[in-house]
Amino acid sequence: MRSKQFLQAMTMLCLILFCSKLKSQAAFNKELPKDFTYQFTQEINDSIPSIGSFIVSQNNKVIYEQYFHGANKETIFSIKSVTKSIVSVLAGIAQDKNILPNLNTPVLKILPEYNVSRSSFKNISNIEGKAAHDSIRNTLTLKNLLTMQGGFDWIENSKISTAMSFSGDPVKFVLDLPFEEYPGTVFNYNSGETHLFGVALAKILKTSLKKFAADNLFKPLKINNPRWDTDSMNRNIGGSEMFMKSEDMLKFGLMILNNGKLGGKQIVSSKWIQESTSEHVKLDSWDVMPDANGYGYYWWRRKTNGHQAFVATGYGGQLICVIPDLKMVIVTTCFLNDKNKGRTEIKKLHYFIDKMTKRN
Repeated sequence: MRSKQFLQAMTMLCLILFCSKLKSQAAFNKELPKDFTYQFTQEINDSIPSIGSFIVSQNNKVIYEQYFHGANKETIFSIKSVTKSIVSVLAGIAQDKNILPNLNTPVLKILPEYNVSRSSFKNISNIEGKAAHDSIRNTLTLKNLLTMQGGFDWIENSKISTAMSFSGDPVKFVLDLPFEEYPGTVFNYNSGETHLFGVALAKILKTSLKKFAADNLFKPLKINNPRWDTDSMNRNIGGSEMFMKSEDMLKFGLMILNNGKLGGKQIVSSKWIQESTSEHVKLDSWDVMPDANGYGYYWWRRKTNGHQAFVATGYGGQLICVIPDLKMVIVTTCFLNDKNKGRTEIKKLHYFIDKMTKRN
């Protein structure tokens, strides 16, 4: 008799747990109302003439997917600085393989070929200033580069960043820049620093970033090896110039959401995901990032309707926004054409991301 009562109690308990789980999943998987979807699509199309795609996945299910202005699932977009967040994951994979040295390692220990003191040259102008610069340069670490705290005198998207991209050796170009701050003290967004980090990482890996990514990231994610442009010395550009489909960006975002795992395979450790998306730099405001709350290892952080989000951000509106407590990933892409308003598109897209998260 007691055995029968025990079985009945256990059955009821299982039913309660199962139903509550279904209820939780239903809350996450609720479909968007048709009127909201229609109005949302119309508004984003009218507001951002360069928009290419907007995809929302929640609880590993796509709940909104729209392509614009001739784009489709096969359209390949330049993802610009979203590349940086991918490089961050490559560093994590290298750490998991015990290849990556301590992040406090000076960069010039890895790239000693660039450690040439200019004080060794006779009759050099401003010898004291250049000797002081060389001394500071020797303190620059991998972590300084990963957190955009290299200290160089740099303005993003300016003549100096163009000059770097045209130089015969962009790494030497960056390392020869004067310092405005001591490394590790002030955040200053700098794609030159990311390229420097990427070249150092490739040296550590003893292969190109593209080859390492193909074998250890894109193949497990079932992404065809994407185009990734190089500098004038045939080194993959660490800060930009990768090209991907929107649905492949979504796969990457889902892996981040699932703590480094996708399809049952651990691609990068959850430890690295947590470390790289944590706040390493205080950042309470950024002109195109509403409600910013810090910067990680090439990951932006912001709040959307009170929910913590981690954002891979690329010029002109290329975004992968991961919102863990909503189990949501939002991917946006824009065409880099004459209708694109550059960084302004990013701010507009966060307005639409907030509209989407407000429904939860």
